[in-house]
Amino acid sequence: MPKSYAYKKILIIDDDEIFLKPLIKFLTLMKFQVNIASNGVIGIDLHKTIKFDLIITDLKMEKMNGIEVIKLINKNYPDSKLIVVSGFVNDSEFQEIKNSPNVAAIYEKPVDYEELLAKIKEII
Repeated sequence: MPKSYAYKKILIIDDDEIFLKPLIKFLTLMKFQVNIASNGVIGIDLHKTIKFDLIITDLKMEKMNGIEVIKLINKNYPDSKLIVVSGFVNDSEFQEIKNSPNVAAIYEKPVDYEELLAKIKEII
């Protein structure tokens, strides 16, 4: 019997609507419960009140960028898992996040949804 993802909660922290709309639709069709935060501040606040099974975050955002999100998650929620999906990851950012214990994968946009889904299923 296939594993059910109906109660698995995913938080997406990203301000790119072109990326968000199809991803939300795709994950919802796969029966995940999806919440959205347009920046890291909102995302961290949501994560304080809702226990997410996975957080997908961009790196380039206003108010609090993805690196700051990752550092706060590592410090305050060490069991949380993250996937980074960003339009551009420079070498210094990559070096800073690649060994983060919470970061399970790093992808550049545009991301292949089937590949992302396989990673999500592996994580949760």
